[in-house]
Formats: sequence, structure tokens, C-alpha cells
Amino acid sequence: MSKSLSKSIHVCCYQIRNILWNYRTFFLLLILTVYFFLNEEGIRAFCRNLEVKASPFIFTFLSNDWICQMMLSGGFLWLISPVASMQSDNMFLKFRSGQRAWDLGNMFAIFVSAILYVLLLWFISNIVLFPYLCFENSWGKVWKTLAFTSSASEYEVQIVMDRFIIQTYNPWKATILSFILQVLCINWLAQIMYFVNKKIKKMLGLYIAVGFLFLDVMLFNTFLEKYYPYSPVTLAQLGNYSRDMLQYGVTIERSVIYLVAGAIIFTVLTCYMHEKRE
Repeated sequence: MSKSLSKSIHVCCYQIRNILWNYRTFFLLLILTVYFFLNEEGIRAFCRNLEVKASPFIFTFLSNDWICQMMLSGGFLWLISPVASMQSDNMFLKFRSGQRAWDLGNMFAIFVSAILYVLLLWFISNIVLFPYLCFENSWGKVWKTLAFTSSASEYEVQIVMDRFIIQTYNPWKATILSFILQVLCINWLAQIMYFVNKKIKKMLGLYIAVGFLFLDVMLFNTFLEKYYPYSPVTLAQLGNYSRDMLQYGVTIERSVIYLVAGAIIFTVLTCYMHEKRE
């Protein structure tokens, strides 16, 4: 392992510890827990009245909802913004690491944080269904009934149960795909925020990342499907990968390439900018 990479990993671990024990983390998790609890009240009422339990696959529907996406992705940007602020509370570590190792370590920290964040989202979104939660290897009666009948309207369920997802994917595949797309989406947004902040020396990157959040809202409400391939938040929603979207180039494979390639480019450019100035 090169000395530079070792320093980057050290910076990554330092930033992860800062994020985990930051007031923002606890405050955001509290807000999201309340948000999930209120959003899933209709589902709990449905389960209570019919005496049934739901399988742990609600996260796919939450990440597929454009309003929820605003909360989930926006929350991560707020959580990670201190890392992308270009201001360090440990100038000694930054000096000892060197600028390139510092930037690379921060990019690593953003990616690792995205994984941990989405894992927590999956856990919290399911645990608030307790005691109406069961572990079974199928969509089960709850999700199918809410997707294919008028029960969602009757119980005022706030989350859209996309029948396309249930018809197309088995629950574990849908969960894994939603997890991967969500991680790649928020990682892409956070890394473009970091890159722009470093380039401009201001928090302009945060506004650009938030702009991509509102791009998804605009596309959803104006039906401009041809721009879907360029909206990372739109690509994180599994329900957008229907056959109708193929004509616009919206496929999971292309989305993964777009989000991964973008993150790599932002990382390389961020490190290259320092080398060029030197």
C-alpha cells in the first residue's frame, strides 16, 4: 500500500468518526425516524385492521417516491456538507497528510458514509413498522394488496406502491438494486458538491447539488422523460426503469455507469487540480 493511499485511508477514518459522532447525524436520524413513522401510519393501520404483517421491503417504495427522495438525498447532503466545506477542524492532520491525500480521503469518506447512511435508512424504515413486521422471502400480502387494490387510498397510505416494481422484480433484487442506486446517487451528488466547492472556494457546490434534487421534481411534474438519464435522483427511483423509458436510454446498466463514472471523474479532477497548481 502506497504511503499516499495509507494517509487517505487515515483521513477517511477520521472523517467517518466525525460524522458518526456529530450532532447532525443524531438530529437527522431523529427527523427521518419521525418522517418514516408518520409516512407509514397508513400501512400500520392496514396491517392492524386486517391482522397481517409486512415483509421488510418498504425501502424500495420509499426510495421510489420523489417526495421521499427529496428528504433522503437532501438529508445526506446536509449531513456531509461539513466534509465538503473546505474548512478543517484538524489542520495538523491536513498538513501531515498533504492536500491530495486529504482530498482523496474525503472522497472515500463520502462514499463510505453513503453506504452507512442508506443501511440506516433501510433499518429505520422497516423498524418503524414494528410490531407489524415479519421476515419472509416474498412481497407478501401487504405490499401486493396495497399496490393492486384501492386499499392504499382507503387507508390514506402516503407512499406510492408501484405495481411495476412488484411485477418486475423479486423483493430481494428490488431491495439490492434500490440500495445500490441510492448509494450511487447520493455519492454522486456529494462528490460534485465537494469538487465545485474546491474549485470555486465557496459553498456553491451545495447549491448545485440541491439543484439536481429540484431537477428531479421538475422532470416528474413536466414529463420531460428524455432528460431522465442526466438526473441522478431520478435514476435512483426503481420505478423509472419501465419499458417505456428504454426509448430514452433509461436502463439500470447505463445509470450505474453514469453515476460511477461521474464519481470517478469528480475524484480525479479534485486531486488533479491540486497537482496542477503545485
